[in-house]
Amino acid sequence: MTDSRFAVLFKRFGILLLAYACCRGCFIAFNPVILTGATVWEIIKLFFYGIRFDIPAILIINAVFILAHIIPFPAFYSSRYQFWVKTIFYFFNIPALLFNLIDCVYFGFTQKRTTADFFTSEATGDLKFNFTSYLKDYWYLLILLLLFIAGIEFLYHRTLKNQVKRKFSIAFHITGFILSAGLFIIGVRGGIQFKPISMQTAARYTSRSLIPAMLNTPFAIIKTRDMESLSPVKFMSDADADKIYPVFQKFPYDSIRKMNVVIIILESFSKEYCGFFNNGEGWTPFLDSLCSKSVVFTNAYANSKRSIEGIPAIVASIPNLMDESFISSGYNTNSINGVAGLLKNEGYSGYFFHGGNNGTMGFENFSPLAGFSKYYGRNEYDGPAADYDGSWGIFDEPFYKFMYRKLDASAQPFCSVFFSLSSHHPFTIPHQYINSFPKGSQPLFESIGYADHSLKTFFDLAKKSTWFNNTLFVITADHTGPGFKPEATTSKGSFEIPVIFYSPSDVTMNRVDTSVMQHADIVPSILDYLHYTHPFSAFGHSIFRSGNHFAINYINSIYQGIDDRYIIMLDGDNISAIGFYDYRNDPLLKNNILDKNITEQKKLTTITKAALQQFRQHLLKNDLAR
Repeated sequence: MTDSRFAVLFKRFGILLLAYACCRGCFIAFNPVILTGATVWEIIKLFFYGIRFDIPAILIINAVFILAHIIPFPAFYSSRYQFWVKTIFYFFNIPALLFNLIDCVYFGFTQKRTTADFFTSEATGDLKFNFTSYLKDYWYLLILLLLFIAGIEFLYHRTLKNQVKRKFSIAFHITGFILSAGLFIIGVRGGIQFKPISMQTAARYTSRSLIPAMLNTPFAIIKTRDMESLSPVKFMSDADADKIYPVFQKFPYDSIRKMNVVIIILESFSKEYCGFFNNGEGWTPFLDSLCSKSVVFTNAYANSKRSIEGIPAIVASIPNLMDESFISSGYNTNSINGVAGLLKNEGYSGYFFHGGNNGTMGFENFSPLAGFSKYYGRNEYDGPAADYDGSWGIFDEPFYKFMYRKLDASAQPFCSVFFSLSSHHPFTIPHQYINSFPKGSQPLFESIGYADHSLKTFFDLAKKSTWFNNTLFVITADHTGPGFKPEATTSKGSFEIPVIFYSPSDVTMNRVDTSVMQHADIVPSILDYLHYTHPFSAFGHSIFRSGNHFAINYINSIYQGIDDRYIIMLDGDNISAIGFYDYRNDPLLKNNILDKNITEQKKLTTITKAALQQFRQHLLKNDLAR
């Protein structure tokens, strides 16, 4: 027999779920354009899966209210106690409903659910002025809120009827409290999966344009409350920033050549580990052989120092220029131009392969936002359990084979990403390969050898396929690994990675290119090579076009701008120059020449500031996907 206090709580919780569903309906009614092309089933899914995001928000907002129900106070059934419980209910839920309703109109300006930066970001101006003027302009939202309150009050009042005061049982109440606490924790996490749900989780259930309708504003604010908020910077006019560092781009082509694209991202692969870049001294014999018939960029840089930062830079041209990674930031549901999403409009299928545990680093949630239609992780792997490395996921070689089977069964053209994992600490390799690769002086070198062998296994299989000769392969690293040579430990060397473009059927793609390249240049370079015909946005530029190429990265609150000779370092707080080096003649960056070469210094500083201004402005405006 259930104590009425728990039954009452569930009824009141149901009222809030209904209210949030109605808010979702209002959001859609105010923004019908987001339903363009949506089917009835997709609309139904918005409400069904939307419950998964409503529950955590309601539970967190109503934690005190819930506690008042499950703690066995004898006074629970008194009118005075119920009055204070009801007061708590409205105190916390009216603001939540108000923000849900405000977003019905505010979404038209931001194209995203309001996040925590609404309260802190300079981009919103004075909060008090904006908030009051907003309610003045959209007074009808207050009328709508009053109607919501009236409906909730009608239903809430009915929960006060027919309460049955049961005989106090300490065992029953302790059991109820424990069960309620367990359900609360599961509900707040959004389930029992590997990691709590985030805003990006919605991308697994609906299309990018419908994500805001599936979410609710309190959930968005809660999930971003501890995340970094960007402040806009204005170093120059927008027109000058667009001229110096353009973001919206279009190539002068009339038709696309529909080649397959396979991007292979090698975990923690420094340029230092590859023999091709180090006079034959390295641990990657197969990759070195591939370099001899590819376009190899010998002055390439990561836009990241962590995997979670590198993936957006490589597949969506979003460099890491803030303390929080894009995937875990408050901007992680912004509309973006991922390579798979852009190519999807040309009939491409998009696949993201990572043998890690599903949910790790948010890749499974991020990949749909970048346009990938299918994510393959450890859960989807169909091989033997023995292929699990015991730490991170499936060993590289069997997972490459898994990707090959999937691609071989796929219709062309396709865009596929493979992110390896075996060259990550603790550098585990399959038992049968122990002592098969040179170990060198560091434990990781054996795993680098295994990763290179696994890459060879994939290419040996791919060469037998019908799609191999019509494929552009791009090979790079998510970030660098530990540096051992002095040059690799500098602030510049710690970002140096291999970048290789290999097209088996294109004999012109066979050269060494010393131009500066960065992660963010990969997507526009792929699009340029494919003769992509539509406008797109990217924080990088095609390496196949002439110009002064440039790289930017960020670490320890310092922005670094790199051109073909110099590197500028800007303090992350004041955005002022603190270091300037001629890395061609000073590879160890020992001689700060901040007081020299003023013209070159100003030029590089201006480019770096333009890139930073563009990055912040367009993330804040959420206008990358037009």
